[in-house]
Amino acid sequence: MNKLSTPELTVLQRSSQMPEVTERREVAPVRVDVGAIARHEPAFVQLYYAIEARRTSTMPLVVQFISPTHGVGASTIASGYARVAADDTPQPVLYVDCTGRRAEPKGNERPTLLEALRRGRPLSEASSPVGDAGNLLWARLSPGQRPLLNVGTERLQTLLDMLRSQHSVIVLDCDSAESPESAALARHCDGSVLVVEAGRTRQAEIDNAKTLIERMGGQPVGVVLNREKTVMPRWLGRRR
Repeated sequence: MNKLSTPELTVLQRSSQMPEVTERREVAPVRVDVGAIARHEPAFVQLYYAIEARRTSTMPLVVQFISPTHGVGASTIASGYARVAADDTPQPVLYVDCTGRRAEPKGNERPTLLEALRRGRPLSEASSPVGDAGNLLWARLSPGQRPLLNVGTERLQTLLDMLRSQHSVIVLDCDSAESPESAALARHCDGSVLVVEAGRTRQAEIDNAKTLIERMGGQPVGVVLNREKTVMPRWLGRRR
C-alpha cells in the first residue's frame, strides 16, 4: 500500500458557487503554470501537490475525503482534487461517490461498482467519463443512501485492489465521520483528508474525527480548511 506521510494542513479560499465537480490549487514550487494544470483553481492545485509530496511510493493512490460533520463542502474539495490529478497523470483517475447522493442521468443507468463486481462484469462498466475532464471517470460505489453499509470488508478490499490495477488515483468521496462506516473505510485507504469549514467546524469535532479514523486503522494526512476568506496555514495539531 502507498501510505501517505506527515500530516499537513492546506487552506482553500472561499469560492463563490463552485460546482460539485470543480478545480484546484497549487503547493509545489514548479509546474504551477505548466500545461493543463494551469487552468485549475490554484487552491486545488496546492492541495494536489501537498498530497503528492506525501507519497511514499509510486504505487496507485487511494485517497479518502471525509469531514467531521455534514455540509462543509467535502464533495467539492474531493472533485477538485480529482480534476487536477486527472490532468497530471497518464492513467485515468477515478472519482467514487460513496455518499449515495448522486445518481446516473436518466437513460444512462450504469451499474454501481459493487453491482459490477457481484455480476463478474468489468469494473469499467460502472464508470462514466466526466464530460469536461478527459482523463477523469466517476462511479457510484453501491446502491442506496448509505452505500458503504452494502459492502463487506473483504469485498471492499477486493474492489479497491482491482481499481488500483486500472487507475493511478482513486478518490473516495465519503459521508462525514458522523456515519461510522465512513470512518471505517479509512483503513482501506492510503490516507484520509479531513475537510472542515472555516467559522463552523469546531476544533473538538476535528479532534474527534481524527481520533476515530485512527482508531479504525486509518491515517489522517491533513485538514483542508474550506470556505476561508484568507489563505493562512494552520498546522494540524495547533489550537487556535
